Amino acid sequence: MHKLAGNTYVESSYSGVTVGAVVTKAGIVCIDTPTRPTDARAWGAKLGALSPKPILFVINTDHHRDRVLGNQWFDAPVIAHDWVGERMRLYPDLFRSGGFDTSMDYELLRELSGARIVPPQVTFAEEITILKGDREIVVRHMPGVSPGASWVLLPETGVVFTGDSVVLGAHPRLADADFESWLAGLDELRKAKFPAKTIVPGRGKIIDKAGVKYTQDYLKLARRKMEALLKGSRSRMEAAAVAAELLKQFPAHDRHREAVARRLRADIETWYDAQKGGIE
Repeated sequence: MHKLAGNTYVESSYSGVTVGAVVTKAGIVCIDTPTRPTDARAWGAKLGALSPKPILFVINTDHHRDRVLGNQWFDAPVIAHDWVGERMRLYPDLFRSGGFDTSMDYELLRELSGARIVPPQVTFAEEITILKGDREIVVRHMPGVSPGASWVLLPETGVVFTGDSVVLGAHPRLADADFESWLAGLDELRKAKFPAKTIVPGRGKIIDKAGVKYTQDYLKLARRKMEALLKGSRSRMEAAAVAAELLKQFPAHDRHREAVARRLRADIETWYDAQKGGIE
């Protein structure tokens, strides 16, 4: 666990997601949740050691299952964008084996059997500010990686949690990508005038503004290759070839390569279908 200014804590060792917490005089505000029940319990124990105060809120930066499944282990209202609330209410109360992301391994599927979705109780359209104790926490709608993606800004300390808008050492999620909005947001983030210098990505360790370039470069390449699928008579069957090319940009460990390739292909096919539906 890494401590930032202003009693802000970040944990990047959990599988699939980087989580955070802001400890205030009134209690703790969590930013996303670990996926695995064992990780969620370990994170809860760490937070309990930081403060005797309760967890006040859990903020979900998007709807991706690996960062919202852990909501059930934290007894606090969930905050997220309106779109995230609508999307999560479409999830079944109990996941069946076919309902999980294709990148999840067998052991994780076993751990998550019987998982319960806790959708947000508090939603917002553009921005919401949380004032608790001595801290101001701003949750801002920043679409791009998904229509309901949000960033969490801590103005006093210059820290921003970007969710999956920025990742490090992982492939960005592409199924719901709006490349224009996504890249515009990252351009704004890298400007000197943007009020944050410490960036906590949705996956990976803490970075500075220069570290955003990895995600930007990946997205520019993905946009070129994915938009090429829409031209002429190219079909969604070619998504596998695009996924293989993107896999070269960040090769996965042999143990996970097949699962990552499946997830990339599924993301590209979902994006392709959505774009084709909008064109026709």
